[in-house]
Amino acid sequence: MNNNSRLSNSIKNISFGLTAQVLQMILGFVSRTIFIKYLAIEYLGVNGLFSNILSLLSLTELGITSAILYSLYKPLAEKDERKLSGLVHFFAKVYRNIALIIAVIGLTLIPFLHQIVDNPPKQLEKDLILIYVLFLFNTVSSYFLQYKASLLHADQKSYEVSKNNILVFLLQNSLQILALVLFQNFILYLIIQSVMQFSGNLMISRKVNQLYPFLKEYKSETIDAETKAKIYSNVKSTGIVKVSGLLVNSTDNIILNYFSGLAMVGLLSNYNLLIGLASGLIMQVFANIRGSIAHINVTESHEKKIATFNTVNFANFWVYGWASVGIIFLLNDFIQIWIGEKYVLSIWAVVALALNFYMFGMQNAVWTFKSTFGIFKEGRYIVFFTALINLVLSFALGSVYGLEGILFATATARLVTNCWYDPYLVYKIALQLNPIEYLKKYLFYIVIVAVTIAILFGLNVFLPKTNFLIFVVKVLLCLIIPNIVIYLFCKNTSEYSGLTSLIKAMVNKIIGKYKK
Repeated sequence: MNNNSRLSNSIKNISFGLTAQVLQMILGFVSRTIFIKYLAIEYLGVNGLFSNILSLLSLTELGITSAILYSLYKPLAEKDERKLSGLVHFFAKVYRNIALIIAVIGLTLIPFLHQIVDNPPKQLEKDLILIYVLFLFNTVSSYFLQYKASLLHADQKSYEVSKNNILVFLLQNSLQILALVLFQNFILYLIIQSVMQFSGNLMISRKVNQLYPFLKEYKSETIDAETKAKIYSNVKSTGIVKVSGLLVNSTDNIILNYFSGLAMVGLLSNYNLLIGLASGLIMQVFANIRGSIAHINVTESHEKKIATFNTVNFANFWVYGWASVGIIFLLNDFIQIWIGEKYVLSIWAVVALALNFYMFGMQNAVWTFKSTFGIFKEGRYIVFFTALINLVLSFALGSVYGLEGILFATATARLVTNCWYDPYLVYKIALQLNPIEYLKKYLFYIVIVAVTIAILFGLNVFLPKTNFLIFVVKVLLCLIIPNIVIYLFCKNTSEYSGLTSLIKAMVNKIIGKYKK
């Protein structure tokens, strides 16, 4: 595959991915607004709580998805259909076993639900088991067909998944909104979600069968013992990272429910929804170039790999730095205008959310290169220490400071572990560079973000109390000031030149396509 093909696939992946994400943002926002209007805040809390619990159950997947994608890159580049078919059918068996384990563990938690969810409203208490079973079904059913989507992602055809998601988003959210408005029924809301997500996975499965007919032709193909051993070795390493990562990212709501109850979990869920929508939009760009980056790492020169990393890392900073500033400067005002002042959290909670968002996002380029270079074994225990520190600090700080303590505990745990160690691995093993260079850039980028926040809050002093018009003014400031500051600081760097060249190439490609 040449540079032109990689660029074309990246453009299609990003275009369809962004379209799907924007649609999900709009419909998700409308759906949440109606959800808040028609259902008690505790329903939002149980929604976030059960999502976290089932995320933890999915640790039985043990990070096999990363190992799957890595094992597919080379046979795809070599067009080895027999090996691809053997790998896909092997993964199908693995995923079915994972689904069975999650189902069994999930069902064993049912007798303890009323201890986990403390003092829910009467109607919610009555339906608690059914609600949980529907959440469990959504998690389990996804594993039966998920392995086929991995082939599309590895083959730089993520746009096929996005096209499917667009249709599913439209139908699911439209039906869920109707269910809330007409019946105010959370059970019906979840049933619609279950049916639509299962149908969407089924559609993806059929699409993969059409695009890769050799899967049926070589359905009895198996993989050799050496390949299987390599996969198991990678899974052991990614599994440790997966388990630890889930303990970092999926325990805040559980701990918060313990200290502050479902209502506070519900308040936080509104912020997580909005930040998640922004994160999802950004991730569509970076996730959809993963296949192209993997192909560069397999086929291109070492200098090309370094240049690609620097460009992607800078782009990563630009969007995550800009978005983090927006979270701090705008999010409380938006919540107040959207659903009212009683749903607003403290500014320190928002700062902690933005800090976690930025630190997690800034690992994006690092994790992409780490996985596409096959760096699984090295550093597999560092996330375990992240999880351990996070749990200890969350309980310690959460008992004293509540929500803010829990959120800052997560940020602290990330800062002292994988925030620096994963970049160290990528620089030493993959790029063969001095890791100090990454640290210098990271600190440089933090200075840029700090300067931007200082300027915006300096200007904010001159603005009156928030209303819709003032909020629009603040949005405009947030669109203009961060980009000017980033440009002034970075305009003479090689990363800026690399990014602008890439954007120009993509724009010219799009214009050329439409001229035809």
